[in-house]
Amino acid sequence: MSKEETALLSTGKPADFSFRKMKTINVDKFLRDIGLEGARYTRVAGVPDRGIEKKKFLTRSIWLNNNRLTNTKNVDQFAQSVLEYPDELGWIDFSFNFITEIDECILKFKKLKILYFHGNCISDLDEVFKLRPLMELRSITFHGNPIANHPRYRNYIVAVLPQIANLDFTPIVRNEKLQPAPPEAIKKFKEIEKNKQGNQ
Repeated sequence: MSKEETALLSTGKPADFSFRKMKTINVDKFLRDIGLEGARYTRVAGVPDRGIEKKKFLTRSIWLNNNRLTNTKNVDQFAQSVLEYPDELGWIDFSFNFITEIDECILKFKKLKILYFHGNCISDLDEVFKLRPLMELRSITFHGNPIANHPRYRNYIVAVLPQIANLDFTPIVRNEKLQPAPPEAIKKFKEIEKNKQGNQ
């Protein structure tokens, strides 16, 4: 990565593929029907710069909000197809889709700091648990999903994702960090520990 690319990567506008009526993340279909030229430029007054060699976007952000997605499957392949340096991906916006399931392919992006899932259809708290390995994750949203109606929702998210500093655009305060994990989280922790011991 050249110095110029590093600078552009740090300041790059998001690769905005919102409002594209995407039902699945199908790279072949995306490249055929939308392509990199289909990136929206009106919301952020432009599109990201392109890399010198592969001509893909120099950005750490992908916006897939306001589509018709039901899961996040193949987002890793999507990032490979649109980003010059997919390993640098730090922000994905999946808000306002119909997502019920978070595919573990998202864990390939070790530098993810921001994930937006607000306005989706996630009803299983276990989906949140899948994100635990993303140790650099700092901000996440789930409001507007069925899980947000759970009486111990915020307590659960904070317990399961201790690395985050912000939930639903609201900072997590020290007292929240000190609260004991809710029964649902404790049960999940025990299940995972039991599975680990069974595999040894």
